Order: sequence, then C-alpha cells, then structure tokens
Amino acid sequence: MRGGPDRRVHGRRLTMFIRGTRVQTPPDKLEAAIANFKQQVLPAARSAPGNLGATLLVDRQSGAGIGITYWESAKALAASEQMGIKTRTDAAKNVSGTQIVNVERSEVVIMERAATPKAGTFIRVNTLNADPDKVDALTVFVRNKVLPVLKPQKGFRSAVMAVDRQTGRSSVATTWDTLADLKESESKISGLRQDAARAGGVTSPDGVEVEIFDVAVIEVAQAVAAPSSR
Repeated sequence: MRGGPDRRVHGRRLTMFIRGTRVQTPPDKLEAAIANFKQQVLPAARSAPGNLGATLLVDRQSGAGIGITYWESAKALAASEQMGIKTRTDAAKNVSGTQIVNVERSEVVIMERAATPKAGTFIRVNTLNADPDKVDALTVFVRNKVLPVLKPQKGFRSAVMAVDRQTGRSSVATTWDTLADLKESESKISGLRQDAARAGGVTSPDGVEVEIFDVAVIEVAQAVAAPSSR
C-alpha cells in the first residue's frame, strides 16, 4: 500500500478500511431491508475478527441503499469476504426485489467527528472518479480546504473520506443533524466540490456524483464513534 497523509483521531494514527455494498430495493420493501440489516448483517459483522461496526444508508424515495462495514485492517477486510458474500446473498433472498448493484472496498483517510453517530441523521455522499496518482493531493485538499468550511456549519456531525488507491475512486461523506441543515450547507461547499475535483484530477463531466441518504442503522466501535479532539 502506498504511503499517504497522516490520518489521526484523538492524535492517534487511524487505520481503517470499509466495504460498501450498494443495493436497490423496492421502496415498499425498504423497512424489511432495514430489519434484515439489523437482524442478519449486524450480528454477522460483530462476530467477524477486526470488525469496527456497520451502517446502512437509504434513500427512502428510490429504495437505493449502501450497506457499509468497517474493518481495522486490510487483512481483516479480506478475511471477511465470505461473510460479506453470504450476507449479500441472504439479503437478496430475504427481501424480494432486492438487487446488489456493486461492492466497493476502500481505505479511510479522513475521519472528523463533531458528534457521535446516530440513526435518523442525513448524509451527503460525494463520489469522485479521481486520478490514482492524485489521491493524496485530493486528501490534502479535503483536509485543509474543505473541513475548515464544513466544521462551523449548523448541524455538522462528521466527515469521512475513503479512497481506492488502485482506481482513484474516492468518496467524501458528510453527516448532518437534519435534512434542512444538509441542504443549507450546499451553497457553502458546492464551489469547493469543483475545486476538489480539479485537485483530484477528475477530467470527466460526470466524474463527480452527489447522493443524499438517511442514516437508517449505525453501530460502530468507540474508536470510530468518538468525536475528534478540538
């Protein structure tokens, strides 16, 4: 793994990896999908060595969702792949109409928390198809230019950046107390989003995607949940 900028929480170096499974569920089956995540995915994740938690993001109108599991190392992530395959397969069986869209694995390079995570909050996921050689430059830009703008905003709860160093695909997820807070923050950061795209070497007009989700389920370890030191 290539070296990158120092990542710290409470002054300690943080190493964490995530697996994100994108799913599409009929909107009228969404509550069943949430229940399945609580009853099947969470227990399976808890029992896996090196797991640091899991969360489920949903778009209640479209039925789109992302199930995310957190891992203390790349080795723990790799060792959990069979568990991931089983829970994905079971979800498709247990909730009729559910389709697995894709599965992505990435390294967390920034985690900034103003408040402990909880269900019922709202998250904006910005995905950039960056140049792999510019992932570190993009990380520095987000840390030095984006975070200082985000942190004072009303309702800001957290920012997490994750990257795939092989493909350059990167995501910056910001969490907010209310949907109104999320929407109000957009005017402050829309310009920065384009600047970030340039820093990351994004060349395609469709190289930046923005999605909004509800945090339906979240259960994470204290090391992941604790607010960052000020």
